[in-house]
Amino acid sequence: MGEELSGLTIRDLQFLQSQVEMSLQSIRKKKEQVIAEEIMQLNQKGIVLQKENVELKKEVSIAYQYKIELQNKLSAEGTSGGDNGDRGSGSSEKARGRSKENDASEHISLALSIEGHADE
Repeated sequence: MGEELSGLTIRDLQFLQSQVEMSLQSIRKKKEQVIAEEIMQLNQKGIVLQKENVELKKEVSIAYQYKIELQNKLSAEGTSGGDNGDRGSGSSEKARGRSKENDASEHISLALSIEGHADE
């Protein structure tokens, strides 16, 4: 490449240098614009994710309250039903409650996973 420049005058070289600098400046400006757009898009995605997070927290809270209500009903039924001699039923009811809680958590995790893959 240097051999092609050997026949140019200083004025030609200065003109060539200014063209290269202008091109470089244009490239940098475009790059900054692209990066600014990407940042804006990521900020918008962040806002959407925060809103989704708030909604999911509400859903989890409602599910947890529902679980507590069900446990309270089961406890009330267990105590109002009288003593049938089965002392182990309390622990099995707790295990069923934990199982339902795990099912709800797995369902929410699965829903999040599915939604995450839909965006890709």
